[in-house]
Amino acid sequence: MENRLDELASVMDWVDEQALEPKWRLDPWRATLCDGTQEVAGARNLSTLRTRLAPSMLRRVRREVLAQLPPRSDTRIPSELTETQRTAHDELTPAIARLISTAKRRPLTQKEFLRLMQLLTTQRMICNGIAQLDFEELWPTLQATEARPEDLLDRLDSPKLVELRELLRHLVVDSGEKVVVFSQWRRMLQLAGWSVADLLASAWLRCAFFSGNESQRRRTQNVIEFHDDPDLAVLFATDAGGVGLNLQRAASAVVNLELPWNPAVLEQRIGRVYRLGQKRPVQVYHLVAEGGIEAHIANLVGNKQALFQGLFDGTSDEIELTSSGRFLDRVEKLVELPHAAELPPLDEPEDEVDEVATPAHQGATAADRPAAAPSPAPSADPSAPAAPSAPPVSPPQSPAAVQQLLAGVRVERTAEGGLRIEAPPEAASTLAAMFQSMASLLAAAAE
Repeated sequence: MENRLDELASVMDWVDEQALEPKWRLDPWRATLCDGTQEVAGARNLSTLRTRLAPSMLRRVRREVLAQLPPRSDTRIPSELTETQRTAHDELTPAIARLISTAKRRPLTQKEFLRLMQLLTTQRMICNGIAQLDFEELWPTLQATEARPEDLLDRLDSPKLVELRELLRHLVVDSGEKVVVFSQWRRMLQLAGWSVADLLASAWLRCAFFSGNESQRRRTQNVIEFHDDPDLAVLFATDAGGVGLNLQRAASAVVNLELPWNPAVLEQRIGRVYRLGQKRPVQVYHLVAEGGIEAHIANLVGNKQALFQGLFDGTSDEIELTSSGRFLDRVEKLVELPHAAELPPLDEPEDEVDEVATPAHQGATAADRPAAAPSPAPSADPSAPAAPSAPPVSPPQSPAAVQQLLAGVRVERTAEGGLRIEAPPEAASTLAAMFQSMASLLAAAAE
């Protein structure tokens, strides 16, 4: 479960499909709405949910079974965007705003949705540095440059590389620690390795990589040398190294060059070092670009962790989230679009889109993809006639309005095996109008 409680239902279908029935009531019963329509401010009735899950769940918590783990400290290291980064980052915002404005009018096409994800991914890459965005153009020149003067690093518009250089100077050169550096992108790792190569060489140290670029044999050899060779001090790894590796006897520090969307991916990275067998205190550093989309992702990751821990580890019946809601609502907050609603929406699906210089292998990974949209809620019996005295009511125009409408409907099973549906007057009349409209549409389509 990552974003919403209804994701839990899809997991439980494999174990006990009746445990969370009726599934369409998960959101209306469990969500706390801050504006009464669609913005989720928290989750409620968690005690009941835990009771229904209890017969099917066995949970082993790290802090309970690994009490002998050493202390762990998490440090957020901010880096300010350069003017070039800020300009490139903000140039993508109008296109994102237009797509979000369109999504408020109609569902995005697959092409438009992929375009939105591409723009968000490009903004994340810009937060890492312009050097990553212009990698193909810059890399041949950088490879030929042996020195790493500060003015050259500044010209790359990648403040994170400067921060990483100083951090590894303290951890590796001065303190003698071994460090695992994670990034979602191989090219960011190549730039990171280049930026610290001379620093490590000056101390007779070196680094190695664990990503999709190396052969299986080379990756295995790099892990062995990271354990056994005191001169191999830094291991640069993508999320391919975020699972299956046991590095607790080699390293005692983890550096995340950026934060993934999914907090579980973040914990898997850290878990390569912070696990049973670790004898030293573990230091975790997160490099976060302030003033861009990445700073907001840090808050999003915190909310996802709060929802997971509140349900599975908590004891209270309610939890409060600092920000939540639908995926597009969260995107709107991530990129700070105060004027998104003022932009002219696209009335028709977008056929032509502007190209962004995004390398083909640097698209969004599984951790970046949004969760699938929830299945539509089942409706009441369409054959039920509307009350004769009910005034004409327009059908609800949005999924959120339909969800709020159905939240007031009660469905009970009778002793004879039938179903009894009860709804307040305002809901009954609106439902009747909605079903009448659907019947008219179906009749017209049949003709």
